[in-house]
Amino acid sequence: MRIKKFTGSTAKEAADKMRQEFGDEAVILNTRRVSKGSVLAGGNAEYVEVTAAYDEAPMKVQSLRPAKPRATAPAAGEDVLGSLRQLASKFEEKRKTDGGQKQLPPAVVQAASGAESEALKAELSEVKSALGEIAQHIKHSKMPVLSETLKNVYTSLLESEVEEEIALELVQSCNHTLSGGEIDNQFAVDAFIFGSIARRFLEAPVRRLGRKGHVVALVGPTGVGKTTTVAKLASISKLVKGENVALITADTYRIGAIDQLKAFADIASIPLSVVYTPDEMIAAIKKFSNYDSIYIDTVGRSQRSADKIMELGRFIDAADPNEVHLVLSANFSLNTVRDIYKKFKSLKPNRLLITKIDEAVSLGMLLSLARDSRLPFSFLTDGQSVPDDIEPISGDKLSKMIYKVGVEAHA
Repeated sequence: MRIKKFTGSTAKEAADKMRQEFGDEAVILNTRRVSKGSVLAGGNAEYVEVTAAYDEAPMKVQSLRPAKPRATAPAAGEDVLGSLRQLASKFEEKRKTDGGQKQLPPAVVQAASGAESEALKAELSEVKSALGEIAQHIKHSKMPVLSETLKNVYTSLLESEVEEEIALELVQSCNHTLSGGEIDNQFAVDAFIFGSIARRFLEAPVRRLGRKGHVVALVGPTGVGKTTTVAKLASISKLVKGENVALITADTYRIGAIDQLKAFADIASIPLSVVYTPDEMIAAIKKFSNYDSIYIDTVGRSQRSADKIMELGRFIDAADPNEVHLVLSANFSLNTVRDIYKKFKSLKPNRLLITKIDEAVSLGMLLSLARDSRLPFSFLTDGQSVPDDIEPISGDKLSKMIYKVGVEAHA
């Protein structure tokens, strides 16, 4: 079995290089983006790196479904994997023995200058990282040889920034579920992937109208558009649903925030209360208790300010809202979204609201957010117009945005 890395400006370009050298029988073991500053990237480049494997003496595969395990000697691929695991373990043992410091052989150290030595250390780190990635991939992947159709699906999911583990789950599920004839049918595969993505998103329950004093609070970091979104939701409740609506703002820190919401409230003839303390929040909720809906705008807080989030939590506890929407921007990275959710979880959000869809390059990270949070999605926004540019989220809508290839192919 041969294992090699291929690079390109996109995952597709790297995969094409892989197929040119290894052919269609190659299996993608790992795909990752190499960030700027990597030694292997020449100092300031960024590209996609695909790690692929090719068995030079492949077994004949009669079916794309994985065969039942037999009580025979390990296959060649398993021997290679075992060797890789052992090599990775030796790297780790060496690291622990050396107290976490990577030691180079004396001959190498003497031959290399300071800069070259650092480069060699970085290269060794890259090798160890690659071995770890391969072992981790095979640990959770029992994927048989994929059809060209599924390989393309897998690549397109990665290009939409769907997390590798989730992309693998989707194509494996498709490979195991569809029959032999369907697996090469692009329409059948696209329909399966589209439906699988849609079902991963929980939709927020529809509120039953007629009950008074329904409280909706929006929380989240700074700059995600909470105030504009509150205005949109309040407008829809009043103009479309015909409700009596009230507004409360606890965003007394941001310059102009109160004036912005007050101007909207005056135009829409919606009463507005400004609260500075949790006690004032309790009084405002009581004052508006006969209104159908009460919308609360809160101050944006950085996820790194635990004390500020705790302070915000006292306002939320005082309001005792029916709905707490954690507002997140679609142009955040997956790591940022995860960090925000982890820190704001103490506010007990029961819905996720996604803003700035129009500014996002891809939305694959929402699949990871759905899996990690297990919360329903409520609304998405794609502009600043009030009361427009907002709509309820559906799994189908998000699936179309994430799996664009399948949608565009059959449009």
